[in-house]
Amino acid sequence: MFVRIAVADPLPVFRRGVMAILRDAGFETEAPDDLVAWVRGHQATAALVTVCSESDWQLLETLHRASADVVLVALLEQVTVADSVRALRAGASCVVPRDTSPSALQEAFGAAVRGQSLVSIEVLRALTVPSGTAPAPAPASNQPSPDERKWLRELARGTTVGRLASDVGYSERMMFRLLRDLYTRLGADNRTDALIKAQAQGWL
Repeated sequence: MFVRIAVADPLPVFRRGVMAILRDAGFETEAPDDLVAWVRGHQATAALVTVCSESDWQLLETLHRASADVVLVALLEQVTVADSVRALRAGASCVVPRDTSPSALQEAFGAAVRGQSLVSIEVLRALTVPSGTAPAPAPASNQPSPDERKWLRELARGTTVGRLASDVGYSERMMFRLLRDLYTRLGADNRTDALIKAQAQGWL
């Protein structure tokens, strides 16, 4: 089935790059000026929307209301469980980090167009919690790996995330992402909470 695809991002170069990535996967893409009117005016549509501000969140909801059939893929600057849940509840079919690889973007978008969604277990668990309540802590079985325990020990010693990233060979952005995922698995709200839990477990 032919699907019309719109790409919306505030940065023209990034938008063109995303369009090229999707074209490489066999999709036909457009960059309409009025995305809401475009969605209302076409059938069998999909839209990839970068969500950076509150107005972008409102756009996501508006697009979903404009056409219940539109397949929405949300590109988030920082993918957290809370923002992923918010995007899915706003009508997104899936959530993708804005700094994802071309192949991961193609995979996620292809799945969404086929009526499937790539969603992490943590996000699925959070979706089962009624809106307005805090998600349950991650299971105790989600213990950190030996490498992750080293990261926690370094953070406890006062090592910056930038220095830690350099030491282990990741970009600082990727390190922040990995640490956020680790905190979520530990049922921690932030670094301090994660270190308190790690200390209590004897991981430091």
